[in-house]
Amino acid sequence: MSRKRDEAGTFELMARLPQQIVSLAKIEYENAKREAVGAAKKAGIGAVGVAIALFFLFFTLQALVIAAIAALALVWPWWLAALVVAAALLLLAAGALFAGFKLIRRGNPVPEETLARVGDDVAALGDIGVNTESHPRPAGSDSSPEPRVSTASAGARQARNATETYGYGGER
Repeated sequence: MSRKRDEAGTFELMARLPQQIVSLAKIEYENAKREAVGAAKKAGIGAVGVAIALFFLFFTLQALVIAAIAALALVWPWWLAALVVAAALLLLAAGALFAGFKLIRRGNPVPEETLARVGDDVAALGDIGVNTESHPRPAGSDSSPEPRVSTASAGARQARNATETYGYGGER
């Protein structure tokens, strides 16, 4: 079988491969950066909201502590009422600190979507196979003598679309 003139040969495809891998790495780097910036913006907005709430909560808690001490001072001496309220506040602070550390440890700043796409791309590179036999196949053979490329993964489809869009030799 002869190859059409507009199809690239094996050596030409192999020559394009390093450039395509570099362009794919650049695209994935930009995706990871974009994903991280988006997450950071959301976290920043959330942090401002928490800071405003904490400002007002600080003064509210002072008023509530004074009210609790005054209420308990009706039954107990004032020093005992203040001590009981302080112990309760200490327990609340310890619980909040424990929960906060647990949430911080669970937080994951890694761009998981981009890492999954890169994993798909690596798997797609492993799936690429080229028929290197020099003799023609029998007429009843079920495999084609043309290069075979697996398109099973989403990362491979994205890479192919990106190379076609940006002109990095994504011809078929």
